[in-house]
Amino acid sequence: MCLSTVYRNSQSEENVCAKYVAKIDVDGNKLTFTDVLGEVTQVEGRLVSADLTAGVVVFAAA
Repeated sequence: MCLSTVYRNSQSEENVCAKYVAKIDVDGNKLTFTDVLGEVTQVEGRLVSADLTAGVVVFAAA
């Protein structure tokens, strides 16, 4: 199972938005991250990159 950490704007510890993310939904500029326990985090922005092997997702905040 690949779980990811989601970062806002750049990959640094102070920019962590969500951890242990198992699912990402995109609806226009609304991003929904669901972690392995089912907790949902919603943000506005656009997906910049997703390295699922490394478990890193970066989005640009709107």
